[in-house]
Amino acid sequence: MKRLYSKYDFKGYTLIKQVLYDLELSNQQYLWLISDMEAYPRKKEFCELLDQNEYLLLETRQLLQMLETDDFQWVWAVFSAIPVSYDREEILQFDLPYVMDVEDRVYNPHTDQPKLQHPYAVLELYAVDSSYMFMVTDNADFITKFKQKYPMYIEE
Repeated sequence: MKRLYSKYDFKGYTLIKQVLYDLELSNQQYLWLISDMEAYPRKKEFCELLDQNEYLLLETRQLLQMLETDDFQWVWAVFSAIPVSYDREEILQFDLPYVMDVEDRVYNPHTDQPKLQHPYAVLELYAVDSSYMFMVTDNADFITKFKQKYPMYIEE
């Protein structure tokens, strides 16, 4: 399992639409479990959606549709890419992934051995404090694309 950070390649790391295109995830069929969210969209409907929900579960096309409408910055969030073969009930039987480390949590996603927090995820993208992002995966194709798009990456 690898954790790859990108802090220095470009500004706006937490503008997830660009990351999805950079990693060629925009044409992939996933359910995106978005958790531990803090973001400030311009559109009122998206503000309400985020404020009223602990998580979002969107198909790739739904997520991109939202981001094409309002490409807002995510301050904090975990985007877990889960194959569409799993249904909502199966996905939600597990704890929600988190990015913000809190004392009572067993796992620190920033410093502990890299792992996917959701057992069905094939990769997880983390938006961190509006300033950088990192990806956790063991998928060689995703790792290669990340390294190509973000050549100043840091790998753990």
